[in-house]
Amino acid sequence: MTLSKRVDGGTDIETDNETVWQSVLCCPRCHGPLRAAAELRCDSCSTAYPIDNGIPRFVPRDNYAEGFGYQWNQHRLTQLDSHSGMPISRDRLMNASGWSAAELTGKTVLECGSGAGRFTEVLCETGAQVTSVDISSAVHANAASNGHFPHLRLVQASIYALPFPEESFDFLFCCGVIQHTPDVEKTFKTLFRYLRPGGRFCIDVYAAIVAYPHPRQLLRPITKHVPSAKLYALVEKAVPKLLPLSMKLSAVPWAGQCLARLIPVANHRYLGVTDRETARSWSVLDTFDWLSPRYEKPQTRRRLERWTQELALREVSIERHRGLYVIRGVK
Repeated sequence: MTLSKRVDGGTDIETDNETVWQSVLCCPRCHGPLRAAAELRCDSCSTAYPIDNGIPRFVPRDNYAEGFGYQWNQHRLTQLDSHSGMPISRDRLMNASGWSAAELTGKTVLECGSGAGRFTEVLCETGAQVTSVDISSAVHANAASNGHFPHLRLVQASIYALPFPEESFDFLFCCGVIQHTPDVEKTFKTLFRYLRPGGRFCIDVYAAIVAYPHPRQLLRPITKHVPSAKLYALVEKAVPKLLPLSMKLSAVPWAGQCLARLIPVANHRYLGVTDRETARSWSVLDTFDWLSPRYEKPQTRRRLERWTQELALREVSIERHRGLYVIRGVK
């Protein structure tokens, strides 16, 4: 998804994308139409939004998700199936959602919280028309990896103020995101404004902490305040020392999974990653991901059930997948 045609001597904009931004995007403040030139400008309230390296941006550069932008630009390729040679992301998406590639082909999909685009790649490969959103600068990592897909639209925006008409998507996918937002209930309920009636959804969230204790919770009150570059450097030094111990503990029969949790380092034995460098890279990425977010708010099953009932969602399934609850169903 690159922008190529010069408009008014300013930002590069591809002809097809120029039409898309004018006809599909709307002002998140007043919902008025946006006009594309060197920037996006609302016809109704005159608010202007920059186009940053080809990606419309509706949030300040610096926001609470800065750490995520840092980690995904450091690890642009790590979790892409096309890079690892393993269908890890594809299997997780399809198993969690229950969707098939055939169901997604030609459908409109809203992906919220794309990170570096591990699931964006999978969704685009189905032939779906994917609109992928992230609040952080991770959108640029996503563009670098997946910008070649012709039906991908990338936007940097907040879930609380998305620049799309309501009820305009057939599918909603949001994994690894809502526990890291300031108000999880508001985030969850806001997402459904953009899914059409009858549309299908898949959202996951960390299971409540009483159900998934981990020593990283003792570190986070400190580490979430450490500048991203400094924390990342510390994690890079710690992982080679801690990961071998975690791997040995995780291999203990019966108790291995619980014992491995005693070591505050991400261990991906369950994924079947055998290459040492790949395992190290995944561990650095996910350990940083554990320690850096400003917000981490796991949820209980009872609370999730209440939210789905309040939204009158149908065919709802809430399943426990390791430390996550996966919620899927129909609006």
